[in-house]
Amino acid sequence: MNIRIVLGCLMTLGLLFSAVEADARTLFQTDTGHRGDNEQKQLEEETEENRLEHDLYIDGQLQTHTGGPVFQSGILYVPIQAAVQVMNDKEDIDRSVPYEGESSIDFLKEQDYIEEVDNQDVVRVSNLQKLDIRAEWIDNPGRLHLETADLLTAGDMRIGDSMEEVDNTLDINWNTGFGKPSDYIGFHGNMHEFTYTNRYGEERSGEVPDMQLEIIDDELTYMIFSSTDFETAKGAAVGDTLFDVRRLHGSEYIEQKIDGKTVHIYHVNDGSLWFIANEEEEVERIGIWGFQLEGYER
Repeated sequence: MNIRIVLGCLMTLGLLFSAVEADARTLFQTDTGHRGDNEQKQLEEETEENRLEHDLYIDGQLQTHTGGPVFQSGILYVPIQAAVQVMNDKEDIDRSVPYEGESSIDFLKEQDYIEEVDNQDVVRVSNLQKLDIRAEWIDNPGRLHLETADLLTAGDMRIGDSMEEVDNTLDINWNTGFGKPSDYIGFHGNMHEFTYTNRYGEERSGEVPDMQLEIIDDELTYMIFSSTDFETAKGAAVGDTLFDVRRLHGSEYIEQKIDGKTVHIYHVNDGSLWFIANEEEEVERIGIWGFQLEGYER
């Protein structure tokens, strides 16, 4: 996917593109109970699996200091450092967590959630899920995504929602797609003037709505908003600075300077978040997309 073409959707109301679905499967974790005759084979496979370098992401940010996921007896664990990290990050955006105001590691001890695998302290991913932390394992290559919130949401809408679900959330003015493959393009709210510099160095301006959406095959594939009425799941909003965005979403992102704008692109599980800022690094528009740039997949 060409960055300039995608950015054109953020800059103006031009050509729009379809989402690319990530190959993923949801974790449904249970205790294994009694094992059958293949127990030894399973353990050997898990030992070999744990020798591989699996990646761990927290809110789309690659974790390089916590250690990777660990399999044991059909159960998926993460090192205690990773458990504490994601719990602390969760508390930063959700003060209703059961360990609010308490040390995360003390809470894990009280709940008897700390176990030992291969001489290291670990926590079951299923126990983190009990704390409303999202978890998904993806194959080829193997990697685990832990998320403190559903990062592909804005308000009560999520990438993948149906057209009816979107209509039940916002008052949308729908038009048929400007060109393939868009089926419908939706607009909500007031219009704002948006100024940018084209590839020839000429200043151009146009109007953009509070919220722009795309539907393909009855699924919401992107949301682009230009209003403070909306924000990301971690609280980033139009009017924030890129410093604010980095504080909320992390230091690992793709940066592009295109058409006089600075764009920070965060890849998260199943999609990406785009923050487009002016010369003063103030965020003017935010895009949430159901695709990732080729070569940067999570």
